[in-house]
Amino acid sequence: MKDKIYFIGKFLILSFFLFLVWIVVGRYYLILLSYISQFILSLMGYNVSIVINENIIFSYLGSEINLTHAELTNFNIIPFIALVLASPITWFKQQRSLMIGIPIIFVFHLLNLIAHFPYYYEGNMIAGFIINFSSITRLIIPFLLWFALTYDSILPLFRMKKKEYICPICSEKKTGIIDHINKNHKNLNAEQKKKIHLWYKKHPELIQSDQNNNGHSFYLYMRNLFDKSR
Repeated sequence: MKDKIYFIGKFLILSFFLFLVWIVVGRYYLILLSYISQFILSLMGYNVSIVINENIIFSYLGSEINLTHAELTNFNIIPFIALVLASPITWFKQQRSLMIGIPIIFVFHLLNLIAHFPYYYEGNMIAGFIINFSSITRLIIPFLLWFALTYDSILPLFRMKKKEYICPICSEKKTGIIDHINKNHKNLNAEQKKKIHLWYKKHPELIQSDQNNNGHSFYLYMRNLFDKSR
């Protein structure tokens, strides 16, 4: 539980500070995105011009598309970076995840920007699908990418750990306590049977667990065994 809380806390703190940085850096990211989009659009036959001053404006066929503050819609790169940096993974895996994930998100943003032109000027349905898909998945993409790139290290962090129990006979800590008792404590005297009987009554959650796993209750078996010994 402490590991999960630490991870979530680290993720939230990193997200906050990275977002503050993104408010400044994001404009330059958008400028880079704009120029690459312009080049690809020119290959597609769209003679788009870009004006960059305080604003970032695309101009085509007498109409303008203003991208000022559009970096705030592309901020999903921030949670991805924060997730990777907060994850309990090696430095090498961290860098590899960032080097793979950031370009994928960049291409995701690039396709979304380019698709606006064939959609708005020609009504292209495929471009419309890309725009709608981008809008729906914008916040999901960083989490899916993060999981895909780090799942083998992340799964143990969120996997429920089995509870340990102290054996009433040998006092050893065990997760599979029922199997432990069955295998290691078969020949019990009356006092030991009574110990197990009382111990099992203190842990009723094991009764249901044993019924689910084995189709019968070890508690009932021990109770019958205890009753016969009296």
